Amino acid sequence: MHSVNPDHGTDHRPDRRVSSARNASTVLLISLVTLVTSFVNRTVFVRCLSAEYIGLGGLLGNLLGLLSLAELGIGSAIHFSLYRSLEQCSIEKTKSLMAVCRRLYGRVGLAILAIGAFLTPILPRLIKELPESISISQINLYYWMYLANAALSYFFSYKRALIICDQREYISTLTGGLFHVMAVALQASVLLLTHSYVSYLAISLLLTLAENLTISAIADRLYPFLREKTVADLSTQELQTLRKNISAQFLHRVGGIVVFSSDNIIISKFVGLMEAGLYSNYTLILTSVNGILNRMISAVTASVGNLMACSDNSHSESVFFHVHFLNAWLYGFASVCLLCLYQPFIRLWLGEDYLLTDMTIAMIVASFYINGIRLTLLIFKDASGIFTQDRYKPLVEAAVNILISIPLAIRYGVMGVLLGTVISTLTVAFWYEAYVFFRVRYGKGLGRYLFCQVEYLAITFLAVLLCRALCTVVPSDTPGAFLARMAICLLVPNVLFYICFKRTADFAYVKEAVLIYARRWFR
Repeated sequence: MHSVNPDHGTDHRPDRRVSSARNASTVLLISLVTLVTSFVNRTVFVRCLSAEYIGLGGLLGNLLGLLSLAELGIGSAIHFSLYRSLEQCSIEKTKSLMAVCRRLYGRVGLAILAIGAFLTPILPRLIKELPESISISQINLYYWMYLANAALSYFFSYKRALIICDQREYISTLTGGLFHVMAVALQASVLLLTHSYVSYLAISLLLTLAENLTISAIADRLYPFLREKTVADLSTQELQTLRKNISAQFLHRVGGIVVFSSDNIIISKFVGLMEAGLYSNYTLILTSVNGILNRMISAVTASVGNLMACSDNSHSESVFFHVHFLNAWLYGFASVCLLCLYQPFIRLWLGEDYLLTDMTIAMIVASFYINGIRLTLLIFKDASGIFTQDRYKPLVEAAVNILISIPLAIRYGVMGVLLGTVISTLTVAFWYEAYVFFRVRYGKGLGRYLFCQVEYLAITFLAVLLCRALCTVVPSDTPGAFLARMAICLLVPNVLFYICFKRTADFAYVKEAVLIYARRWFR
């Protein structure tokens, strides 16, 4: 196995699990730092600005998420091609792909700015009741600052993609973590001194630019060939394949973005900006936890792409179920913690006025688990280049989600929106994308996969029952009691998973990967 080395042609790349362990360990460390600093940032935000600003931030963030449809799925399609060129040690092919990637991402950045400009007049209509403390002109200014921040990164994304595909995600992660900490420190200081939301957003915009310039400089140093002017064009067949994959990925992005970026928009429009603000506090925790788990598991993505490019189906299928086991364990454990600790934490952190209902919490965690348990499948599916076979599935999922979520939001509020997301995922995406992947990649049915899903869900549900029963005897209004509940949630699900799977090949694989990670960390 080799990687591109511009000075010597090729050099030996570490074992896939070593690369994954290095990426995962860096992601874990930086994600924990990011988690702590994000809570510091939100705490200062809540103390200095009203809940409407939190809801407005969530609305604008989700609206800009919809605009990222302009990305057209370029990322996954380009990544799939880059895996192969890096595996083949082809500098010229990599240069050609990067040239195409640079042009496409530049157009995406301009498209987002253009589309965003046309959407400005509809902003007030997405808010059920405009708060007295925020004028329409202020909302427009905030929106344009969000818009500039969102578009900016696309002009540099192609270099970040090369670093990640070359199994060096830890570089991108470390850089992002450093600038995140800087942003939080500056934003918290500015809010405490001025209570200015404009200054808060300006700092984010400037540091986003600085981070991307830094990543660009690192990529130029690691890959000097990026500065070479002579670049061969891709062949007609290669361009056609790339366009076909991008078109299919665009449809996948439509479904994913509409389903997951529409929640705050629907809540703001049909429930209220205040409720959107309360929900945003919960999603901050959810996003932080999901970010740690998602990025830990996604840290193997580059290695999976390499695996799919050079391994036989039998071996890659075994690795799939090993990684899926780790995926299920981590998301099962996290779901137990969220169900038992969400309300006590919000109560201690922000107070009773910021709580949502228990049923809403159940829907938040259900959506988190259902989508988290799909992560391994999506990683392997993208790394296999399976883009076109289920390209219409996301459109059906998005339509089902909107048709169900809006009436449920009107009747049940925030819980109804989340219930709509859960229903659309289960009835469309959950089973069909797995059916396509196993049929196309391995020529098999879903039997083993579905059995594993049911098995992991049953153990997670048992862990929930045990933890809830134990946590009910612990009062929830003191920091000490919260720590006791946390200890219960740390112990019970992990012991349960260990007892049930300690003799399996999946556990042995994960154990070996953890030992590799530990040796690299402590040596």
